[in-house]
Parts: sequence; C-alpha cells; structure tokens
Amino acid sequence: MNKQLMDIEVYKNYFCIGIRDYVTKELLFYEISEERNDLDLIYNWCKNFKGFLITFNGVHYDNMVIKYLIKNYNNYKHLEWSNITTDLKYFSDKIIHGDSFNEEIKEIKYLKTGWIDIDLFLYWSKMLRMSKKISLKSLGIQLGYHTVQELPFKPDTILKLEDLPKLRYYNYTHDLGILDLLTSNMEDDIKLRGNIVKEYNLDCWSWDAPKIASEALLKDYCKITGKNIKEVRGYKFEKPTMLLGTLLKGFEPQFKLPLFQQLWLDICTSTNSFSKELLVNINNTSIRLTYGIGGLHSVNENEQYYSNDEIQIKTSDIASLYPNIIINYNCIRFPEVLQQYLNVKTERIIAKKAKDKAKDTFLKLILNSTSGLLDNQHSWLYFPEGAMRLRLIGQVFLTKAIEVCIINNWQVISANTDGIEVLVPKNQLDLYEQEINQVAINFNLEFEHEDYNKIIYKNVNNYICETKSGKLKQKGLFVTKPLLSNSVDELVIAKALQSYYIDNIKPQEFISNPDKHNLHIYDYCKSNKIGKDFTVYHNGQIQQQLNRYYFSKNAPYLFKQKNGIGTMQHVNVGEGVKIFNNYEEKSWIEYNVNYQYYISSTQKIIDEINNLNQLKLF
Repeated sequence: MNKQLMDIEVYKNYFCIGIRDYVTKELLFYEISEERNDLDLIYNWCKNFKGFLITFNGVHYDNMVIKYLIKNYNNYKHLEWSNITTDLKYFSDKIIHGDSFNEEIKEIKYLKTGWIDIDLFLYWSKMLRMSKKISLKSLGIQLGYHTVQELPFKPDTILKLEDLPKLRYYNYTHDLGILDLLTSNMEDDIKLRGNIVKEYNLDCWSWDAPKIASEALLKDYCKITGKNIKEVRGYKFEKPTMLLGTLLKGFEPQFKLPLFQQLWLDICTSTNSFSKELLVNINNTSIRLTYGIGGLHSVNENEQYYSNDEIQIKTSDIASLYPNIIINYNCIRFPEVLQQYLNVKTERIIAKKAKDKAKDTFLKLILNSTSGLLDNQHSWLYFPEGAMRLRLIGQVFLTKAIEVCIINNWQVISANTDGIEVLVPKNQLDLYEQEINQVAINFNLEFEHEDYNKIIYKNVNNYICETKSGKLKQKGLFVTKPLLSNSVDELVIAKALQSYYIDNIKPQEFISNPDKHNLHIYDYCKSNKIGKDFTVYHNGQIQQQLNRYYFSKNAPYLFKQKNGIGTMQHVNVGEGVKIFNNYEEKSWIEYNVNYQYYISSTQKIIDEINNLNQLKLF
C-alpha cells in the first residue's frame, strides 16, 4: 500500500504541508500564504489519499489540523488566505494548550479519513515519551542525521516574505528527512503491527506495546464473557489497603538463615508497600541488597570479577520471571484473562519452536507488557494486589536462591530483578546448577545459566560482561549501540571502555587513533538542549537551544545566560567545543578533536573502578 510521510507547519500568517513518498522519495509541498494559496490542492490530496500516512505525533497534532481543514473547507473557499491561516493557527493552539475533553477537539479527533495513520511517536509508551522527552530532533541526532536544526521561527512569529524560503526548506528537507530515516529504522516495528492487524484484527498501527497487550486481552475476555468492550475498557478500580502477609498467603520460602527469616517476617507484617536495605555478611558472601518497588537489587560499586582456573562466574536468570509468577500466583484480577494469558504463553512456546517469528514476537509482547498494566490505575486490568504480589514473590524467590548459594559457600556478587551472579568453584558447577534449579522447581519456575569470563561494575546500572562464548552484555555507560531513544553522547568513551576491558587496549591508543579503530566523528559528539528560559551563546553568537558538538582544541566555550541577562554560565566548564549541527566530512586533523578530553574522561572511570575497590578474583 502507498506510504507517504507527512509534516506540517502552522503560523498565524502561514501554513504548509510537506508530503514525501517513502519509496520513490517524490516530494509534494503545498502552502497557504501571501505568495500562494494551495487550499484546493491540500484538500483534494488529503480527502482522496488512500494509504499509510506516516507521521511523528500526527495522531494528536498534524492530522488533527488537517482534519480541521477538511471539515472547514467549504467555508475556507470563501475566505482570504490570511483568515484561513489565522483559523488554523487558532485550532493548532487549542490542541497544544487545550485538553482532550474539549468538544471541538473530540469532534475532530473522531472525524473519519481515507488514510491509515502510522504515528511513530506513539510506538513508545506514554511514560517513556514523557521521561525521555522524545522528540523528532533528538531521534535525528541518534540516527546520525546530518543537520540539527530547530524550528527556525518561534510559533507565534508573524512571518515576513523573506522568512518563507527558510521555513519551507526546514519542513520538506529536515523534518521529512529525519522522519524518513526514522521510518526506515523502525520498519520491523511497523511490520509487527501490520501482522497483528492482519492476523488478529487489532487496529494497532499507532499503538504502543502496552496498549496492544491490553486490547488483545480485552478482545478475548469480552469474547469469552460476552461483555461489552467499551464498558470493560472503562472499568476503574480503587487501590485497597493491602496486608502483604495476606497477599503472600500460600507462598512459603522456608528460609533457613535468621537474617532472611526476619526479612520474611518484616514483609508479611507490612502494609501497602515494602522497602528495605539488607547487609549480608555470611560465609564468603558480603553484599548489600535493596528491596523496593523496582525489584531486588544489589549495590555494586567499582568492582571487577574474572573467572580463572579454579573459579567460574555463573549468571543465573529466571526465565520469564514476571509472566510465570503472574500465572503461578494468580496476579490477574479476572480468571478468564488469567487463563487466556496462560494460553498466550503456551502458544508462544509453540510459535518459538515452529520459528514463527511474527507470532512469537506478538505473543512475547503480550506476556512482557501485562505486568505494567496491573499497576496502571487507568487500565481496565489495574490490580494493585496482583502487582504487589508479583513484585514481592519475585524478590523473595531471588532471595531464596541467594540463601542457597550462601549456605553452600558460593559467593554471590550481584543480584538484579530476575537474576544473580555467583562465583562457583569449577569442581562444584554441577552441584551449583542442581541446587539452584531445585529452588526454581519448588516454585514452578526455571533458571537459565550462563558462564562469564569477566564482569566489570561501575555500579549496578553501569557494567560490562563477557560470556564464555565471547558475547558482550553492556549496560549504562558501557553501551556502545544504544537503543533508539537512548543517549548517544560521547560513544567513544563507551567504545574505549569496551576496548580496554575486553581487548586490553589503552584509552590513549584507542581514542587518538580513530581511523585505526573505525571511529566516526559522531562518536565524539554529544548533544545538549538548553531550557527556553536561557539564551545560548558560542563564540559571541546566539545559538539554537538544541546543539550537537564535540570537544575541540582551542575552540570557544559554550555559554548559557538566564533570560538573556546576568552571568554567563559555562555549559561544559573549562572545555571548548566545536558546534557540529551541520555535518562536514573532513580529515581528522581538520576536525581538531580534543582527544585528551575523552582520554581523561575514560581514564577517570577506569581509575575509579580500579582504585576505589581493589580487584576481586574470588
């Protein structure tokens, strides 16, 4: 089916729409301005287009404005161009500053069109979109788009004729350029939704994973019970007073060590929530464990562990921890949904064995997204008792595994939500797996084991591990290939850390020889978005709020000034930068990178890991 990328710009005296064919890259550009009035062309294209309309935040903004134009077309035909743009700007502002319950906005939202919306912005869950402040520009930086340019004129600007060429170019070149790059990068996500639409009849083209899971389970639940989908979707439940001991009735970890027996008592006598920090210093295990809403975590600061001839680092993860606890301990409110959830798990095992990747991915999405819905007060699946039971059982089960290791004198070095890392004598590896597996069997769970050659902790959220097969696991500042929407700032540091700890190459050698180590100038770049209440300066010139740059020798400083007055504040104290909002291909000598800055930053991390807590073998 025809795929078109679309983006609009709205000003009081200007409106434009850029449309690019995703396959052929053919561009259509229409506007309503003092120079031209393409109202009829815009209306005819939008009214008659039958295909996929791919946008970024289109469902809640761009497409709403277009629908508003379509609805008012017959009236607009008799108006001056300036009255049309003024009215479109009025509605645009109402969307941005209004609320979703506004009757006019609701009317436009449900206006039917001939196209199918694919809004890539909505592929991230709402909380993730908010917490990471995901924007098209920030994604463009991560994807290596050649230009970082914000909207060239503030939304309330009255544009001059000489401003129009710049705004046009911005729309059909940069916004559509990044959108094209993003669409290409997210093709697998789009195809997954296409398969779900085809096979399961869920109109999920612009849904995030939790919504897909919610609607899939809702559809089956209503089919089984005969209930009305709209009515069930509107279910609301209150959070009750929860006695944790009551929630855990029937789950008996039978701890043997007094420390953990007291922990269990503390949990069972708590109300509504539980958090605790536990210092464990028994046999050869010395570890600090934290219990709370985010799960069980150990506190690891600047630690290194290496397997050797006598000791093996074992990592043991609980397979599908939350899905299995949900099923085993009735963590879903509705019995029919719990049974369907179990069916999903069974079907996924079959799909995985049959190598049906599309079905496997869809069913995995349901299994992994449901736990969050249990704790979402806006979801029809909201079940705080089940969510609390789920969390507590996961933490207590993992603690039971830790206890077994301690009793057997195997040193537990870390724990993180669904797994533990343990130092095990090589002559006891079979016994280790036998003992740990028995813990899992007792609670109808299963462990998956792997051997590590080494594991390097800056802390529990920043580490790198190398498996026996040579595979790397990275988190936080060690990640060299971040997931889309995560930071790509100064990736050369993460790559240098990997090179040092895995390949034994010193930061000086790695960072200052970019050609030899296949580095790109973007690896040295970072981006920074300064708040709108600051004016940004570089080399005496005002800059946009969002800038990409790298540290360069003898370069000007980047400053910010509150409300354009008062003291100039360094953005990067004592370090000059080269603004790199426009990619230029040069020799490394011409880039004039301040390699020493990156070397020092990397070495600082290495020194902290090496010195603050001395090397641990076992």
